[in-house]
Amino acid sequence: MIKKFILILFLILNTALAVGQKQTLFLDKNYTETLTKSKVEKKPIVILFYATWCVHCNKMKNEVFTDSIVTQFYRTNFILMAVDATSSYGQELRTKFQNKFKVSSFPTFVFMDSDESLLYCITGELTKDAFLSEGKDVLLPENQLPNILKTYNEDPSNQDKCLKYITTIRKAGMDATPIAQKYFSTKTQEERFTELNWRIFSNGINNFDTDEFKFVVKNKDSFSKVASPSRVDKKISYTISETLKPLVELGDTINYNKKRLIAKSFQIRKIDSLLYRFDIQLALQTGNLKKYKIITTENVQNFSWNDAVLLYDICNTYLETINDKKGLLQALEWSKHLISLGESIDKYVLTTKLSLKVKDHKQALLFAQKGKLLADSLGFKNDEINSLLAEAKRH
Repeated sequence: MIKKFILILFLILNTALAVGQKQTLFLDKNYTETLTKSKVEKKPIVILFYATWCVHCNKMKNEVFTDSIVTQFYRTNFILMAVDATSSYGQELRTKFQNKFKVSSFPTFVFMDSDESLLYCITGELTKDAFLSEGKDVLLPENQLPNILKTYNEDPSNQDKCLKYITTIRKAGMDATPIAQKYFSTKTQEERFTELNWRIFSNGINNFDTDEFKFVVKNKDSFSKVASPSRVDKKISYTISETLKPLVELGDTINYNKKRLIAKSFQIRKIDSLLYRFDIQLALQTGNLKKYKIITTENVQNFSWNDAVLLYDICNTYLETINDKKGLLQALEWSKHLISLGESIDKYVLTTKLSLKVKDHKQALLFAQKGKLLADSLGFKNDEINSLLAEAKRH
């Protein structure tokens, strides 16, 4: 009986310990009540914006928020709450604070004082040590956004103060372009060509329709010397891509075409290639097949001739959507070139189908036979190539 009692007690203690370990540091709470508590206890707030499906959120919940040192530090120094950012209440809070910070990835930790002034933001999965370090840094006045802003405004020409302000604003998901512009207005053109100024530009200027961005494009070689050619090219391409991508996804042809003219004016081949991809994506998305044909006819050899994946997609789009013989014959020639880049059963299937669609049955038979030979040599049974071969033989 004593042994049974000890065993039961052991199981109870283990269960209690397991339950205790599952307790999370951040619990879903009402913001208004949290703010009231912050004012009473005179402690800043930390809001965790999470998503139930977020792997990083759940990992921190299980591995970081259960750590005794982490929980003691955060409970001692902050008022804590969590909110599902994808819920109606989460969306309500995101809208309420959209001019102070933006939640675009998970987890996002927002630090605010009891007056609802934003102090700092952290985004992404952090280890125990990193999460502790960030929390300790936020408690230092010099790392809080209002003080960073004050310090910056006292001397907008100071590189270090400007970069710190830009970095903090970017962590809050906000555009730092006006900050960088104010800083660069204090510098002559000759003074801009330094590594630190490149970092301010790279982190701060996120609009390619600005004098600062155009200045960098015009002086690519000079900036490449203080940064590197790859960093400069990457920044230019990324900024243009991130600006145009949402317009393409929305099918916003008016604003896309306005921005496109600016990007095109830079006369950089990598940018022209990027615009080509966006152009064909937008034409397809808006159902403008006539424009799609014009774009691809004029640009396939320039921008997708040796890109097997993109060229395959274009040929397949012609097969599925284009019916005029001239366009199909053009796609057939592209498809033949596609095979020359490297054989695959899919490419032979595509070329056979295009041949059949233009009623070139002799050519269809040739490519179907080659496709079957390749499938047989690889030990693959391909019903589609066999079916196409049978169809080509009937003619």
